[in-house]
Amino acid sequence: MPLSQLFIGFPGTEISARLDHLIRTVAPGGIVLFHRNVERVPQVTALLDQAQALSREHLGRGLWVAIDQEGGRVQRLRGLFEPLPAARELAAAGPGAVAHYAGLAAAQLGNLGIHINFAPVLDLGTEPGIGFLQDHCLAADPEEVAVLGEIWIRTLQDRGVSATAKHFPGLGLAALDPHHHLPVLEPFREAAMAPHLIPFERAVAAGVHVVMSSHALYPFWDPDHPATLAAAVGRSLLRERLGFTGAYVSDDLDMAAIRRRTSDTEVVRLGLDAGLDAFLLCQDPEHCEPFLKALADAIQSEARLASHHQAAVARLERSFGFHLQSS
Repeated sequence: MPLSQLFIGFPGTEISARLDHLIRTVAPGGIVLFHRNVERVPQVTALLDQAQALSREHLGRGLWVAIDQEGGRVQRLRGLFEPLPAARELAAAGPGAVAHYAGLAAAQLGNLGIHINFAPVLDLGTEPGIGFLQDHCLAADPEEVAVLGEIWIRTLQDRGVSATAKHFPGLGLAALDPHHHLPVLEPFREAAMAPHLIPFERAVAAGVHVVMSSHALYPFWDPDHPATLAAAVGRSLLRERLGFTGAYVSDDLDMAAIRRRTSDTEVVRLGLDAGLDAFLLCQDPEHCEPFLKALADAIQSEARLASHHQAAVARLERSFGFHLQSS
């Protein structure tokens, strides 16, 4: 069965009838692991082996497996391996520490059969009390973030794990967390964002496999839609200006910044026009089938959206195909 553009999350630490059903009906391109799916190394290995077997049985192909293994507060494999320090701690320890821990993460993920790490965060840090990301960020200086981010990206990818530059075009100035609110960068202008683009420009030049979108609203680029759904950000800025040809993925569309404000029909139409290759639905399994229907309806109703969908699937296969060929 042809893959959909969906990457989905799911509950539980073992294969359930619900996950079997989702794999058969949603035909996801990939799955995303969270701490709720993780107990111990043999359990994760068995879970992924069984999920891959189900996918090959039902869909005739494997699944890409992704995870957020940033370090600090965001490490889904907590308790299984040596903890990874937060990005700000790594930056303070220097380039060698970034390379060491990125290599450690790559080994951990590779041994489990995980193909894609949604890291590093390339957002610029801010003074305490301004941005919500804080220790998720490497530093405030764009050159330092660019240098350390490139080390992180190259280390992961040299060891066979796809890296992700996030959250494009830069979320460091956002005061609100898109898990719960829609951040609006209203006081800022396009010129103020120039330093925030530098780490992403360097990541693209370094060959990063994945860029993840920001759910913040940047009114100077699009006054109506957050970056995830803005063609001015995804197509014009990322694809045309920066020349990115890899996989452009949304942040989790179950976050309040998107789901509470935008219908599935609007999300798929705007997302396809914005150049998204993968739609992430990570928290609510019941959302997956209605979203897939909205996607199918969109690409069946408009030739332009069908063309965008076909191009997106081709980019996913080009960006990640080697993972399944080598597994």
